[in-house]
Amino acid sequence: MNEQYRFSEYIRAIAALPNHDNLNPEAYSIGHLTDRALIYPNNGSDMKLNLASAIGVFAGAISPHSDECYFQIHACPMVTTSGWFGWGQQQQRRLQTYYFSCPNVQARSRWIKAIQNILNGLPVDSQNPPDRRRLKIFLNPISGNQQGRKIFQHIRPILEHSNLEYTLTETTYAGEIQAILTKIDLSEIDEVVIVGGDGSIHEAINGLISRDDWQTAIQKPIGVIPAGTGNGFAKTLLEIAGEPEDPVSAAFLIAKGKQRPLDIAIAQQNGNRFYSFLSLGWAIISDVDIESERLRFLGSLRTDIYALMRIVNLRHYPGRFSYLPATEDVNHAAECQVFNQCPSCSFEVDRHLPEPEASGEEWQVIEDDFVLLWAMNISYATQDIKAAPKAHLSDGYIDVILVRRGISKFNLLLAFLKSAEGEHLSLPGIEYYKVRRFRLEPLTDRGIFAVDGEKVDYFPIQMEVKRGLARAICG
Repeated sequence: MNEQYRFSEYIRAIAALPNHDNLNPEAYSIGHLTDRALIYPNNGSDMKLNLASAIGVFAGAISPHSDECYFQIHACPMVTTSGWFGWGQQQQRRLQTYYFSCPNVQARSRWIKAIQNILNGLPVDSQNPPDRRRLKIFLNPISGNQQGRKIFQHIRPILEHSNLEYTLTETTYAGEIQAILTKIDLSEIDEVVIVGGDGSIHEAINGLISRDDWQTAIQKPIGVIPAGTGNGFAKTLLEIAGEPEDPVSAAFLIAKGKQRPLDIAIAQQNGNRFYSFLSLGWAIISDVDIESERLRFLGSLRTDIYALMRIVNLRHYPGRFSYLPATEDVNHAAECQVFNQCPSCSFEVDRHLPEPEASGEEWQVIEDDFVLLWAMNISYATQDIKAAPKAHLSDGYIDVILVRRGISKFNLLLAFLKSAEGEHLSLPGIEYYKVRRFRLEPLTDRGIFAVDGEKVDYFPIQMEVKRGLARAICG
């Protein structure tokens, strides 16, 4: 086998069931550890455990009466499942445990340390493996269809079989996540995880960045287990990582703990400042987002149904959109799946917040009647709508989709349908801009602004992006 071995020692694979009768009768043989896999003998053949799917390694004994020493590797390999009658095959991760026996305690310790080092991206012979990561988990029990508790119990074994520990807070009122993160002792946690939707993530970011020590606080990586109605952030992260869209895959990403930089948009309005990770919506977008709350009992279908209603009874909103265009033609979205090849994911961040106004630069101005304006910081607005297919987590730009009065209702409906796959940009009447900063002024008293899905005041608003200010737990 063409493997570059990093560590080799005697090992024996045993059956998964934890009882002494299932021991493999083979004698101890040399096993090999590489940067990518654990190669071990079993029934006369070399088996390979892909470490990319491994989430933790722990000492354990199958029988208290045994003189042998055991360790367990917990992993979430990708498996193929089928629907009814074999139809609808799909990929999903499934938690599995692999048991190995060592000749003595010393050998077991060497195996565990070597595997821990590989899982943490360290040299195999490192003598100082990192401490267990400490998560602060917030569970929103009323997000989406109120399935947060059930979803957390489903993914909990993955967290508990990983090299991490956590404390759990179940929220009881809107704004609680932001209130807690504004005052919590951040020296006691390494990462923040949300079991909920995009609204809870908005709270978390605004809580971290409103602290006196915000420059340190905002670097706490944020992960998400999707349990909301929209789940645009979770969908974006899962797609970048090449993972299926489900809570188990999201938990797997959190267990692996890889990070990427995340742009944050700074919004200024009526003398106030707040922060956005997802989007600003106006016209039909915010109408659907906010007014469809009355249909929340329908779950994610509520936005689809209400969007159809608004297309049939189309509204137009006069306004002025001023912007500073991107300084270069950037589209690193396709490259982002390979982290070390992505120019936008590796750079030094100046964590100074920008000044409110840009001087000496030429603003572009569009004044018209608008049917839709969607300013996106990431690619997915919801799990079903890839509104900004050219967006990137950390390219330093906001992606803006515009639709003006005059588009046919058929083309608008077609745009909504095609947005599920991000194929709407080529349709007539759909305009797409990458901008560094913009100012939006409604020229009518009627309308709604929604930032990250949350209603804000209906006053002129200015937004600019701060490149890579935050961190996301991603692949």
